[in-house]
Amino acid sequence: MSHTYLIDLYNLTDQRLEEITCELKSSGSGTAQDYLKGRFECLVEFKQFLTTHYNNKLPRRIREKYST
Repeated sequence: MSHTYLIDLYNLTDQRLEEITCELKSSGSGTAQDYLKGRFECLVEFKQFLTTHYNNKLPRRIREKYST
């Protein structure tokens, strides 16, 4: 995998996490909030997976920015 694709995945994941955090603050119903919490947890797990398995593929100067 090219490191540019990996950086795009990191950026997209961070963007989605920010969106979900904003939606969690504004949502009121229990079912919708449970759904958003599930999405949030899934994205956090995906980001941790990327970090543990593919972070070493990034150049050193960029690697520190995307470590969790």
